[in-house]
Amino acid sequence: MLKHCLLSVDYSEGWERTLDHLPVIAKLLGLTRVTLVHVIETHKRQHIEDSDGAIEGRLKNLAEQISNDSGMSVDYRLHHGFPASELLNAARKVGADVVVALNRSHSSGRDLFRGNIALNLARMTRIPLLILPMDSKVAEPDGGIMLATDGSNSGQHAERFFRELMGRGNQGLVVWVDEGDNDANSLLDGLCSDHSNVSVQRLKGTPGKEVAKAAQREEVTLLLMGKRGATPINELPLGSVAEYVARESHNPVMLIP
Repeated sequence: MLKHCLLSVDYSEGWERTLDHLPVIAKLLGLTRVTLVHVIETHKRQHIEDSDGAIEGRLKNLAEQISNDSGMSVDYRLHHGFPASELLNAARKVGADVVVALNRSHSSGRDLFRGNIALNLARMTRIPLLILPMDSKVAEPDGGIMLATDGSNSGQHAERFFRELMGRGNQGLVVWVDEGDNDANSLLDGLCSDHSNVSVQRLKGTPGKEVAKAAQREEVTLLLMGKRGATPINELPLGSVAEYVARESHNPVMLIP
């Protein structure tokens, strides 16, 4: 499982919702270690409460609080620069297995999308990324897990992780959205025969929309999806399925490269 989580900390309005989800995330993923990372954006005017010393003090207190509440090992780091890039740099330096970030918006506006840290991370990450919608409710760790797949190579790591979670007893749901003549039977039959706790839904329509709707309808604890390799921010197609689901889902989404 994923042992070490890098948690994005930005202290903006609503950020504390991330902490509400953390106990569930820790139990579900098997986390034993958390690294808190705050990025000071050097191109923005800073206030006295945003000084390095002030932020480090807040991170230290937060690390102690989380450690006392969870029993996990908690560390913290302060970086400067572009948030998504620095968060991923920090993840590499500390050897994190997964990055966790809050998504505040379901708007598809280009400017808002480009300024959204979680969605910029989705474009750039080479390690698993867990996106927590700010408006999502905190679910139970033994709740349903949904895998959205199209059978492509980019989804194989997500399928492998889904199988690991199914081995722990969670109820599973596999969703395949038919766009044409894709033959999903082999993959879907294999997942169901290997795991008695897995059911399947084959849907029709636009993949991103149908996946997000199914996750919300089924009230899943976690939605798993594969993603293709890291992409520069100004080159990612705005119509990609993973980007759409990451932006629009009202349920926690884990993208697995």
